[in-house]
Amino acid sequence: MQPIESISRKTSAGRGGCATVVVVPFLGLFVLAGCAMGYFLSIVPLYHVWQARSWTAKQCEVVSSRIDRGDDTARPDIVYRYVAGDREYTSNRYDFLPGKTNDSGVSAIVAAHPPGAVFECYVDPADPAQAVIDRTPTVWFLMGLVFFAVFGVLPGTIGAFALRGRARAAKAALAAGSPTGPSADSRFPSTTWLGSDAAPVVMRPVTSPLKALWVAIALCLLWNGIVGMFTLMEYRMFRDGNSGAWFLGLFLLLFQMVGLFMIGGVFRQFLALGNPRPKLTFSRSSVPLGGSVSIGWELTGAAHRVTRLRMTLKGREEARYRRGTDTHTDTNVFRTETLVDVNQAISIPRGNATLRMPADTMHTFTADNNKVIWTLHVEGEIARWPNMEEDFEITVRPA
Repeated sequence: MQPIESISRKTSAGRGGCATVVVVPFLGLFVLAGCAMGYFLSIVPLYHVWQARSWTAKQCEVVSSRIDRGDDTARPDIVYRYVAGDREYTSNRYDFLPGKTNDSGVSAIVAAHPPGAVFECYVDPADPAQAVIDRTPTVWFLMGLVFFAVFGVLPGTIGAFALRGRARAAKAALAAGSPTGPSADSRFPSTTWLGSDAAPVVMRPVTSPLKALWVAIALCLLWNGIVGMFTLMEYRMFRDGNSGAWFLGLFLLLFQMVGLFMIGGVFRQFLALGNPRPKLTFSRSSVPLGGSVSIGWELTGAAHRVTRLRMTLKGREEARYRRGTDTHTDTNVFRTETLVDVNQAISIPRGNATLRMPADTMHTFTADNNKVIWTLHVEGEIARWPNMEEDFEITVRPA
């Protein structure tokens, strides 16, 4: 294990909670972008459609019509004139959609409105200079809401969970208190120790399969929502015979494979919901260096499906530091010890073990830039099914 003093010097520029401080504003940018796109691409056009329901129908004549093309996008550019209040007006608004689309029906729309054609348009009685040809909402009006869901709701949910987790951690650290007396190490004034209750305690896992499933779904939707929009563009380019479709296809291939892998991860997490759950009871809530604690385990659910059960004690060290404007976190697992490894069906559903903590290692440690975390990793092998895997955090006190 790397001496904690050297890590502290290495990471003196970091701050506690840097990951959350960086990630939450980053996700906030996505939320702002998603809200803006949802507002301008869906809310505003749908509001105009709702207003245009009361507009007056007028006879309009096409002055000119053409396709206004962009890069793989187009929209009808139809100039028409009409009379309102003994005054002639001209307009070229076809619908309330902003910008261009890659809708293949643009050509048919322009063909249906040749110069000289007379048709019915809709004029705002409060402002006759405002007119529109098509006031019917289409699926394109929902694109802004899709952007809002992908870029706004999902990142916002992830950011809310991150802030909630940070608040819980801060509350737990505040409730635990600070070290006093001879057991406190004056070199680490920012260290927080968890209490040492001698009563038995049922341990809670670091995360649950349901929470892991929601996180996997959120990340999968965020990633595949972004990649899916480019994939739709790729499909339309291939359909229209665009020469750049192959380049875009090769560029997106890796991102699409990652998206498929994430979909598989969501399916795996969903299957994991059916796994048995380990229930661990410790004889006390913390263990001192050189001391021991008794562990009782019980598998709830279909424990007969587990063919092998392993419990592994792991000690890891986390250090945050800055390189320029970036914040990095290094992780080092400095101790691994197998406490339980059973494959007899009669011994898997429940049993007891003893955790003996060596005296020559590092206790639980939490500072602004450094952490020493002890966990008990519980893994149950299940044939032709995702394995049962959960982590339980252990508090190790100084000797």
